Amino acid sequence: MGMLKILGLKGKSEPYVTEDELKLMLRGAELSGAIEEEEQDMIENVLEIKDTHVREVMTPLVDVVAIDASSTLVEFHNLWLTHQYSRVPAFEQRIDNIVGIAYAMDLLDYVPKGELLESTTVGDMAHKPAYFVPDSMSVWNLLREFRIRKVHMAVVLNEYGGTVGIVTLEDVVEEIVGEIFDENDSKEEIQKKTGYIVMRAEGIFDVDANTSIDQLSEDLNIKMPEEHQYETVSGFVCEAFGYIPRTGESVKVELERDNQEEEDENSEAASDRQDLKERRQIYKLEILAGNARKVSAVRFEQVNNEEALLDAMTVTPMVPKIMKKWSKDEDSNNGKHNEENKQEDNLLDDHYVIADHKDDNESSNGQ
Repeated sequence: MGMLKILGLKGKSEPYVTEDELKLMLRGAELSGAIEEEEQDMIENVLEIKDTHVREVMTPLVDVVAIDASSTLVEFHNLWLTHQYSRVPAFEQRIDNIVGIAYAMDLLDYVPKGELLESTTVGDMAHKPAYFVPDSMSVWNLLREFRIRKVHMAVVLNEYGGTVGIVTLEDVVEEIVGEIFDENDSKEEIQKKTGYIVMRAEGIFDVDANTSIDQLSEDLNIKMPEEHQYETVSGFVCEAFGYIPRTGESVKVELERDNQEEEDENSEAASDRQDLKERRQIYKLEILAGNARKVSAVRFEQVNNEEALLDAMTVTPMVPKIMKKWSKDEDSNNGKHNEENKQEDNLLDDHYVIADHKDDNESSNGQ
């Protein structure tokens, strides 16, 4: 290092600008009008792509459109007419046993030979073997592999070797530029891909379960749990209930408002208790649609219950708290209810309170 200084050279042990400093500069440039907001988002997405894992951008196996390798090209053509995917995974016996990728473009080679459409199977024309990647792989490395291998689709495996989904070059590009839609994408397909949040009334939101947690947090202005193991609203809801809920079931959760700027301005004037009260927001989650395997839509409704808010003890920031569910008949006993909640708050170190669901109460009364 001393010799480098003598020669007027600088070492490379420390970066000139850190990633956080670069992001701060980008925000300043956007605020000053030097760059557009979309440009800022795109540059930040490039910076974050190395820390993004394939599992976060893949299409889950339950949503994958695939075809049996033993199917004829006529059946493959019919599948293409329905979904119009240029590449379709081909499997043997089970959908999680993907053996290759069938290209719709290859069908053109068989059109002049009509008799071959009936006698040729998808397995005969599929590109084998499929390219497999671990779900822990970074999107940056995946993009590099796509370019080297000249492929646009990969099969995603978990740590046990099980197939968990597929990922395409389009998925990678969308991490940088945002969602890309084809002219043939229907409204239902777009909603399934991106999710949606519709404000039905003041404080009431209908949310598609495929909506990302980041989008929910931004639109509802709430903080979500740190180090959570889910990426969509569906995962958050299942964690709140502790199981896959059925349509019509509901539970109350307590979240923290994302009003950091207001807290910084008023931190000296307001008491700790008042700050806590203002940060907390209770939501009632009601399942609008779903089945035995997954949640499809959920309603978030703000609960303006002053007594419930005053009852709350200190909550770890960004950790949702599952509140006990009570009926209108119990409102007259709010004092007793609040005292019970205080005791539960003190007992649970991880700040979770198990919800009392209606079905569980009925079964216990039956006994």
